[in-house]
Amino acid sequence: MGKKLLTPEFKVILKDYILTTGIEVSCFSSRETKCDWCKVELTSQLQKLISYEDLEPVSVQLGYDGDYDTLISGYARRTGSDYWKEILIRDDMIKLERIEIKATFCYCEPQDILQYILKQAGIDNYEISDRSYGSKEMVTINSQNGIEAIKEINSVWGLENNFFFRNRRFHWGCRPGQDVIYILKEDENILSMQKYGELFEIETLGVPWIHHSQVIKVEHSKYSGMPLVQKTIIKSDAEGRVRMYIYFKGGEGNV
Repeated sequence: MGKKLLTPEFKVILKDYILTTGIEVSCFSSRETKCDWCKVELTSQLQKLISYEDLEPVSVQLGYDGDYDTLISGYARRTGSDYWKEILIRDDMIKLERIEIKATFCYCEPQDILQYILKQAGIDNYEISDRSYGSKEMVTINSQNGIEAIKEINSVWGLENNFFFRNRRFHWGCRPGQDVIYILKEDENILSMQKYGELFEIETLGVPWIHHSQVIKVEHSKYSGMPLVQKTIIKSDAEGRVRMYIYFKGGEGNV
């Protein structure tokens, strides 16, 4: 990867505003929680000056010297009267969360039900596994939101198919193509490395090109290999310092 890591900065793009200062940002992305989300805290200079609507499109970018990459593309979630203190952002999973599925499906494969759920949520940009899992004579989904309904599909067919959005495209049982494998090296771009239970944690500068469900290459005295990223957290503080935490699984033999 030829990109040079300098001092990264966040850029938050709303309908009426582009914010680069006066904000503290925390972005979370995880295979387990399915949904990418972000909290943008507005410092005193911006509080009560920024207004936005519920489900207003918003993106959060991180970059260096004008070279930005999108961390999350999603929608503002406006609740309560304190919305002017912070901007809460969810990816397109919010669309699935806000619909109710109540239907019975006969002689269907999981993809048939999944496409129905996506259509109900207004989602037409998707990539789903084309494997044949066999049909079920009858499947009933009784008043569940879209996320719960997809989990129910996995449960009925005994599947562990992961599902998530990346750049507003829904994926189920498959991962987006990956052209580049980012290399993290000890004493270069790894600031520290710890292990908590089955997960390794790498602390590094904000790297906007690494997302969960991607493969990275790690060269470190505690672990060397090409793991799948399970979770990422990227945070800035009041001084604008950005840190990223990358989590992946590793066997005891790698320690």
